[in-house]
Amino acid sequence: MRADTLPSSPPSITLRDGRTLAYRRYGSPDGRPLLFFHGFPGSHVQASLIDEQAAHAGIALIAPDRPGFGYSNPAPQRTILSWVDDVRELTEALQLSRFGVLGISCGGAYALACAHELADRLDYVGLVAGMGPMDVPAIRRQQHPALKVLFGLSRIHPRLVTPMLRMDQRMFAKDPLAAVRRLSSMMTPPDRAFIAGNDEIAGRFAQSLAVAYREGIDGAMSEAALIARPRGFELSAITTPVHVYQGGFDRNVPAKMGEYIAANVARGIYRYFPDEGHLSSVCNRAPEYLADFIAARTR
Repeated sequence: MRADTLPSSPPSITLRDGRTLAYRRYGSPDGRPLLFFHGFPGSHVQASLIDEQAAHAGIALIAPDRPGFGYSNPAPQRTILSWVDDVRELTEALQLSRFGVLGISCGGAYALACAHELADRLDYVGLVAGMGPMDVPAIRRQQHPALKVLFGLSRIHPRLVTPMLRMDQRMFAKDPLAAVRRLSSMMTPPDRAFIAGNDEIAGRFAQSLAVAYREGIDGAMSEAALIARPRGFELSAITTPVHVYQGGFDRNVPAKMGEYIAANVARGIYRYFPDEGHLSSVCNRAPEYLADFIAARTR
């Protein structure tokens, strides 16, 4: 798979400030709406990892590209909380009065921001391998060393991670699938086995990363700094139920992070999968978290 085989441009809306916000639908076209917030780096294509499972469950996955990723315009002054305004405009354009939000990895921070600001419109909040607050050192001790460096430098200044992100971009521009295969050597055993045994899923994951960088690294650079710093809201202020799904082998998001989030929101529901990694949790445990979304009626 090469960069010239990437998916076609997705639909988009024009936000009130003139920016373009791109998104794509997966799953069941007429199903119950669940907004899918991709990881870092990532794009709307990441939702294709659970496309068939969502369709089977009767769920319409709506996957937007965050500013500066994929086909969405950058927003240089954005914050974690400002994402909520983009979500408001997207759901208004799509005429969604109620919906759920699902945050994957760093997308979890944005799902929590929606839980903080949009509780009256949410049927469900789910975090799959959701990144915890990076200003709590105790929950980062088991995190992968490369991520400790990345977010540590980003917290000092976003430009310090330019070489790391530029190398990532070049790898995925040249041959996305080959890049994923190379990076799999750094993954935990469940994720390595999952990538090795699922060519179709590995290809979709590779596409998601290649699309993430289609406009360059500025979106990823901005996001790394946002994730590394305080988020602008307290977990304790979130009163809507938050479902936390955590893999035991995950080193991108260690189990301490999932435990911390579930313990510090007012109504945390913790699901622990001891044999799963970071990526494998997203795909292998989709039946559980999609079923929780169907069953949820958060008010």
